[in-house]
Amino acid sequence: METKIIEKNKINISKISNIFIFLLVLILGLNLITTKSDKLFEIIGYRSYTVLSGSMEPEFYPGDMVITKHKSKTNIKVNDIVTYRDNDGVIITHRIIKETTEGYITKGDNNNVEDSDILTEDNIIGEVKFSIPKLGYIMNFLSKPMTVAVEMILLSIFIFFYYKD
Repeated sequence: METKIIEKNKINISKISNIFIFLLVLILGLNLITTKSDKLFEIIGYRSYTVLSGSMEPEFYPGDMVITKHKSKTNIKVNDIVTYRDNDGVIITHRIIKETTEGYITKGDNNNVEDSDILTEDNIIGEVKFSIPKLGYIMNFLSKPMTVAVEMILLSIFIFFYYKD
């Protein structure tokens, strides 16, 4: 009777670990694919970015992950939070506060002044749909090339020992 309980617990733990590993690999894979390929980002429609500054507090804090929907799949308007490239190519996430004939005026919620550049449709990457607190730090760490290599080695070792029997 006791061996049946131990076997049942072993099966439940292995199912949970399989699901966890599958989800982790899936999330890391999708994140890696969409951050490296603009075409796949356009097809899938979503991409993650990590907030690096406090310019959007209290909406987003440094380390938060924002999920941005591709601009072709959403209708951008005043008061939306958008991710865009400024004129220097830096990726920024700020709120649209005005629309002018030249484009949009943006501002970080925690900033005292508007952004100096006028945002055009060409510079917009997409609209922020939601955020996940502090997950950006974790995803940045897990997406580093050395970390990905270690993850693949650990995954290989896990698969080898798990399916060894």
